[in-house]
Amino acid sequence: MPSIYQDGILKHMVITLKNNYFEAEINTNGAEINALRSKKTGSEFIWCGDSSVWKFHAPIIFPYVGRIRDGYIMIRGQKCELGPNGFARDMEHRLISSTDTKAVFELTESEETLLKYPYRFSLKTSYELTDTGLSFKTTVTNTDSDVLSFSIGSHTAFNCPRNTDPQGTSVSDYCIEFEKKESLTQVKTIPEGFLAFGDDGVCPSVHPYGEKDAGIIPLTADGFGNGHFFTAFNSDWAGLRNKKNNSIVKVTSKNYPYLMVWQNPGDPRFVCIEPWNGTPDAEATDHEWENKTGLISLECGETFTSDHSITIEE
Repeated sequence: MPSIYQDGILKHMVITLKNNYFEAEINTNGAEINALRSKKTGSEFIWCGDSSVWKFHAPIIFPYVGRIRDGYIMIRGQKCELGPNGFARDMEHRLISSTDTKAVFELTESEETLLKYPYRFSLKTSYELTDTGLSFKTTVTNTDSDVLSFSIGSHTAFNCPRNTDPQGTSVSDYCIEFEKKESLTQVKTIPEGFLAFGDDGVCPSVHPYGEKDAGIIPLTADGFGNGHFFTAFNSDWAGLRNKKNNSIVKVTSKNYPYLMVWQNPGDPRFVCIEPWNGTPDAEATDHEWENKTGLISLECGETFTSDHSITIEE
């Protein structure tokens, strides 16, 4: 259980999980997966977090997903200044239990979070290695005295190209594949990543994605800009397929209303598959939290669990 120090002060711990098939490293900073590797092949599946490209690995995004217009939103009459993809990814989560194969973390409100998000909450994140990958679930509990509203998602970055086969791979050797090979529906966004209004004035607005082969998205060096955003799918998973050896890394998408895909700008290094409960802000917004699209509401004491699990077929 290695620790990370900053200026001589203990800041974070990295928890290592192991079973007969995989090894994972989870950081108490953000309760974030830092590594997931195969003992069989040595493959490293999770992006290394090189800060010159993108400093994250697989952030949990809570209590909202995507971008906030103008960097603020009004919640309970309070102006809350917010960056993209929530604050949970940047905060220390408490390790509440661990074994060789499982670890559970918790983030609760603090003076710092109440300035950004004036609700009391518990966010528990559970990781457990299995024979086929990593079970990864988040549970939000309303510990406030009023209705709690939020969005939540994951933002896992997978190495692409992975280059663990003897011949090596390029990004064009991969595709994103939806389980049911269904024709995809895209939510319209503007280049800055905010939801776009349709010609009929409706937001969110959707249209057919127009992929050549239903449910298959080829990968190229062109990437996805600020992301391609999907809805109305029935697939239980979306995965990163290596077409050269037919291996695939799957992310659970069952019961999610939205899924984002994103690739780093420049030389391709990773691809993110991001199941979301929630949406970015609209391109035009009144900034009122209660009018934000896609929020989940919980009564006092209620819980909501999201499954972001990763399944690996080598």
